[in-house]
Amino acid sequence: MTPPRTGRSRPRWGALVPAAVLVLVALCLRGPFTGVGPVLTELSAELSVPRAALAALTSVPLVCFGLVAPAAPALAARLGVHRAVLAGVLALAVGIALRPAGVVGLCAGTALLTAGIAVANVLVPAAARAEYGDRSAAAVGAAVASMGASASLGAGLAQPLATATGSALTGLTLWLAPVLLAVAAIALLARRRPAAPGAAAARPPVAAVLRDRVALAVTLFFGLQSLSFYTMLSWLADVLETEAGVAPVTAGGLVAAAAALGVPCALLVPPLAARRAGQAGWIVGVGVPSTVAIAGLLLAPAAAPAVWALLWGLGTGAAFPLAMTLVLVRTRDVAQTGRLSAAAQSAGYLLAATGPLAVGLLYDTVGGWRPGLVLLLVLQAGQFAAGLVAARPRLVTEARRPERVR
Repeated sequence: MTPPRTGRSRPRWGALVPAAVLVLVALCLRGPFTGVGPVLTELSAELSVPRAALAALTSVPLVCFGLVAPAAPALAARLGVHRAVLAGVLALAVGIALRPAGVVGLCAGTALLTAGIAVANVLVPAAARAEYGDRSAAAVGAAVASMGASASLGAGLAQPLATATGSALTGLTLWLAPVLLAVAAIALLARRRPAAPGAAAARPPVAAVLRDRVALAVTLFFGLQSLSFYTMLSWLADVLETEAGVAPVTAGGLVAAAAALGVPCALLVPPLAARRAGQAGWIVGVGVPSTVAIAGLLLAPAAAPAVWALLWGLGTGAAFPLAMTLVLVRTRDVAQTGRLSAAAQSAGYLLAATGPLAVGLLYDTVGGWRPGLVLLLVLQAGQFAAGLVAARPRLVTEARRPERVR
């Protein structure tokens, strides 16, 4: 295992600086795209483009995450992990700056900023591993919590910022301020860290890590929990309105409250789950609330809609930080952490992008949400199975046999 970078005589406040920088970077990794959905109508009017055409912008991030993530480890091998994160955040800044330049700028800027986010998504856990070694779980948890806060801020501030500035495009561009602050912070941190020690060509490809069954299980768990989260995030409000008779405003509030549970979960789950060699109990603990929530919406939606929504938020809010923790505890060094993170996020986000579409098509075909909820229950079983394999105390290896954690 890579030893912690923090050590010797570095003061406690100095040890916290890298974590604070990674938290600041993570705070910029969701808001720039979660703010698009709430202002699609305003963007349509401002750009004189049909709303349906702009709706594709809400699915671009997940697809882009999946396509770009495999390139992140190679970038880190060439530049060093901190400089690669800096490159991702710089791409995010340029993408945001392009958005006000009409329809072309909005589309090109969204593609570029999501590519930058994809790189940073993959490499933030690796950067934490480089800084803190085997004690990196708490830093990763804080970064994941910051991502959750970013998603909430992006969605919640989109309308107020559009109203205050008189333009949805201008409101979205205001995310440039915290992103530039993150650029400055990660640039200063990168200056104090050595560049990559080896050539990129010496690193195994991302796909190689998936030949190991432990890595494959981690990837499947990451993908299935992401699919469940983004599918329910897209359709839960409609399910509550249609199946449980909840008012639209109340349904939206329940979804927001449920999603907000991800922040405290992200702070608690990684450091606690990483204390044990195996995480089987955590797999069950995060999976049961989501399963009960989906079953409740399927069998008795009107009985306790708030309970079902909050149980879903608790389960999925804990599943994502647990998936990121598995990436850490199943790998042996910074480079392997980056490769597994890239593989899990690439396959996971491409899989997640199919979820909202599949459930929406089932609704349009059948005229109800029950088939989609049944599909999600079946996928929950797959999540349990993959998670229990991933939770075994074994390390990923790119040889034939997985190595048991000692």
